[in-house]
Order: sequence, then structure tokens, then C-alpha cells
Amino acid sequence: MSQVSITEAAKMAGVSRATIYNDIEAGTLSFETGPKEKKMINVAELQRVYKTLKSPDATDESKDVEKRQERQNGVTNGAGDQFAVLQERLKAQEKQNEHLEELLKKEQEERKRERETAKQFEDYMKEQLSNQGDSIKNFTRLLEDQRGSKSNDDQDELKDTVLALKKEIEDQKEETRKKEEVRRQAIKKRQELEKKKAEEEEAEKNKPFFKKLFG
Repeated sequence: MSQVSITEAAKMAGVSRATIYNDIEAGTLSFETGPKEKKMINVAELQRVYKTLKSPDATDESKDVEKRQERQNGVTNGAGDQFAVLQERLKAQEKQNEHLEELLKKEQEERKRERETAKQFEDYMKEQLSNQGDSIKNFTRLLEDQRGSKSNDDQDELKDTVLALKKEIEDQKEETRKKEEVRRQAIKKRQELEKKKAEEEEAEKNKPFFKKLFG
């Protein structure tokens, strides 16, 4: 290769085309006219002026390598950014799961306290009913023992007292039954809500990984 074009000369010298033209106009670099009046530079002349030269093929190959590296770096950076986003979303999902687990634990503790309170109330009412039942028996026995010794008015008064006590006990039983029914309905409704919540959490847990991240 004895002569090269302006473009090839610029590549070999590692300078711009404008530098080549400026050096030609300044008389620093000589040229020859080639076919179609095209300016051609002798390689020896090019080496004289710019000393170290590069092969045009090596220059093109170097640029190709640089371009491939740029593309690869772009892909790598893009993948790295996407991975960072996925990591952030995964951390957010883990925090949400921890928050849901904490809420579930608090809910379970609250339900346990409610069951304990309901049991205590039930035991208390049973004790009260049992005590009142014993009182009725005592009044009834007292009434039977004193039938022969008391007047009819006293017996009637005692009988009325016993009947009033029985009615009071029956009213309390009915009130207890109603309260127990309300409590059972409340528990049933809460259990239905807990079941629905558990099903939603299970469905969320079983979602595909990327669907969890991207919604």
C-alpha cells in the first residue's frame, strides 16, 4: 500500500481529516493527485510527518471492538439496573409480608383474649344460675316446712316471693341466652372474615414471583 486516501491517512495517523487538509494547505504534508482528481497521500510521506502509523484494518477492528464493548456495557448496565429494581421490589414485598404476619399474630392474640373473656363470662353466669337455683330450692323447702305453722297470708307472700325469684331467674336465663347468641354470631362473622383473609393471603402467597413484583 504506497498511497492512501485522505480518510485512510487520517485513520492511520490517528488524526482528523481536517488536520490532514490543514497540513496539506500549510505545505507540511505533500500529496499526489490520483484517479478522478482525488488527493492521495504517500504512506512514506505520512510516516515522515506523523511518525507512528496505524493499519486501517486494525483501526477499523479497534473501533468495532469498542462498539461491541459499548453495546455489551449497555446491556450489562441495563440488566444491572433491572436487577436492582427487582431487588428493591422484593425487599418491599418481604416487608409487606412481615407486616401482614405481624397483623395476623395480633389478630390471633386478640381472638384468644376474647375467647378467654367469653369463657369467664359463661362460667360466671353458670355460677350465678346455680346459686339462684339453690336459693329457689331453699325457699321451696322452707315454704313446705312452714305450711302448717304459718297463716295463709304469710304462705301466699312467701309463695309470691318464690315465684318472683323464679321469674327473675328465667329472665336472666333468657338474657344470657340472647347474649350468648349475639356472641356466637359475632364469633361466626369474625371467623368468616378471618377465613376470607386467610384465603386472600394464601392466594397472594401463591402468586408467581414476577406477578408479585409487578402486580
